[in-house]
Amino acid sequence: MQSLFFIAILPPSSISNAIDEIRKQCAMDYRVYSALKPPVHITLIPPFNLAPVLEHKLISSLEQCRNFQPFEQELKDYAGFSPRVVFINALKNPGITALHKILRKHLKIYLEKDPGSIKPHITIAYRDVEPIIYEQIMEAYSKRRFNAHFTVSKFALLKHDGKKWNLFREFESRPQEEQYKMNL
Repeated sequence: MQSLFFIAILPPSSISNAIDEIRKQCAMDYRVYSALKPPVHITLIPPFNLAPVLEHKLISSLEQCRNFQPFEQELKDYAGFSPRVVFINALKNPGITALHKILRKHLKIYLEKDPGSIKPHITIAYRDVEPIIYEQIMEAYSKRRFNAHFTVSKFALLKHDGKKWNLFREFESRPQEEQYKMNL
């Protein structure tokens, strides 16, 4: 039986808790609950299946992805992917783009399809949002403001246990100096 994984950035608990309260209020106001299931996160690599015998190889591949410089991630205001997804913008920056590129390169053998370019965000509502409810949520949230920032110095591997997503392992940044280049 295969296991379900995904790779994400988990904001610090103070920001995660604030966003979780926003998700809970949205769920209560609009009766949309799917977004409450996963932890607050920015997806780097969307969910993928993997045979248990390959888990150690996946961990080894992710260890090779730690060579990234920590970077500042800004979260700013609300937006959506019509007709169902409402989110907080996680502004695209060179750091998150580089980390995503590293992960895509090292994990392509485990993925059924290439995840494409990154569209960083933190989901507030999705899946169980009907188009008419989406319009109502977007109308309300487009008038609200949200702003936070944090340093990204690690990414997380999450695993689904059949009921919920759990943190499986975190990978701290370990940037290494570039090898000396010979000038000829």
